[in-house]
Amino acid sequence: MTIEILNKGTILVSLCAEDMCAYSLSFDEDSDPELGLKKLLYHIGESCGLDHKGKSYLIEALPSKSGCLLIITVRKAKYRRKFRVKRRQLLDLYIFFDSDAMLDYIQRYPYESGYSIYRYQSRYILIPSRSSAPGELLEYAERRPVSAAMLAHIREFGRLLWEKELQRRHVGGRTVAVRDAASRHGGG
Repeated sequence: MTIEILNKGTILVSLCAEDMCAYSLSFDEDSDPELGLKKLLYHIGESCGLDHKGKSYLIEALPSKSGCLLIITVRKAKYRRKFRVKRRQLLDLYIFFDSDAMLDYIQRYPYESGYSIYRYQSRYILIPSRSSAPGELLEYAERRPVSAAMLAHIREFGRLLWEKELQRRHVGGRTVAVRDAASRHGGG
């Protein structure tokens, strides 16, 4: 572990893999870094002569080749707050078992609203436009929670095969739901 004071309120800490293991720190979503961070801050406070009373910390973690870099910004605490670990919100997508399952789903449930189907890495993936998909879909595909970044990656690098949207139009002064015909993009 290397500790470097950049200025009065900023400390740079370089942790190797063994240090991360010793303080129970990892980049996994399931890990709980609170206790490990408390021990690490106590160790840094002893090494640098840092007084913890009335201080708050902003800790930024950046992965490196052999571990991670922590940029710790020390501030005067306006209010007492322990730790806040930002969790990524996971979104659902559905991976069809095979191409036959995808075609069966499209033919059997042609009027389900709002979804896109992509071919990505030799898989057929359905991305619902709403947060939930119909329960019947689980007969044809496996639900997989992914991050918003992964969803954007699939949309960018996958090939769009099928898109179905629910649109609202005004007819005779009333709003009516009209389902667009499914459109094929890029062949199938």
